[in-house]
Amino acid sequence: MKKIIYLTLGLLIIGFTSCQDDEPIEPGKKNSGTEASSASMDFTINHTVGEQDFLPGTQYIIGDNDKATFSRYAYLLGSFYLTTQEGTEVVLDSQYALIEAHNEMTTFTLTDVPFGTYTSLGFSVGLDSETNHGNPNQYGNNHPLNSNNNSLHWGWTGGYIFTAIEGKDMGGNESISFHLAGAQNKTDFVLDTEFTHGEVGSEVIIEYNIAEMFTAPSTYSFAIDGHTTHSVSDPVTTKLFGNMVDVFSLTSATSK
Repeated sequence: MKKIIYLTLGLLIIGFTSCQDDEPIEPGKKNSGTEASSASMDFTINHTVGEQDFLPGTQYIIGDNDKATFSRYAYLLGSFYLTTQEGTEVVLDSQYALIEAHNEMTTFTLTDVPFGTYTSLGFSVGLDSETNHGNPNQYGNNHPLNSNNNSLHWGWTGGYIFTAIEGKDMGGNESISFHLAGAQNKTDFVLDTEFTHGEVGSEVIIEYNIAEMFTAPSTYSFAIDGHTTHSVSDPVTTKLFGNMVDVFSLTSATSK
């Protein structure tokens, strides 16, 4: 009888240990001897206007020799991915960033980025149609897409404002307000680089040149093109989204 009892207890202990080994492992964590396979990636975006650092309220010469100050410059980033040396795209699903240059809110972190050597970084200004028209109340208070947090939501029909530019045309003494939106205007970027992302994580520094929004490929003029847009398809929106394609450049991507 004692042998049977001991055998039963032994089987129970083995079973309990086996169940523990089957518990899921969180990404980037170590468990039962398993090494971490991902780490975070920290981003900083430095904003300039031509050769000058961006400061809200400072007067700049932009576009068609217009004099402008900016009181608000905010935008949403999404669709992040990295390209490996083999050409495989590593998609970082459901991660977003809210940038507010006027508030010095210019840093963010992507989590659970797999280890590897990468040759390019991709992302978008704006959101895909499903996310753009989704329910903003599904996100927590500090989430980039929470409408109370970002003040960039037009409502369930309109979706999000992808870029908000507000300020003043000093020459014409008029306010400027460009609210750029529309899922069809989601703008994709690819920044070439080569860096290794390992267990210590990595840091990426990017420059955003605001002057490019009003310069290339089409010169923007307040007097000719206007001071406002709140449309997803009018000529002002189309022109500014067209100029957005080269606002970003990569400064560096390195291990921490």
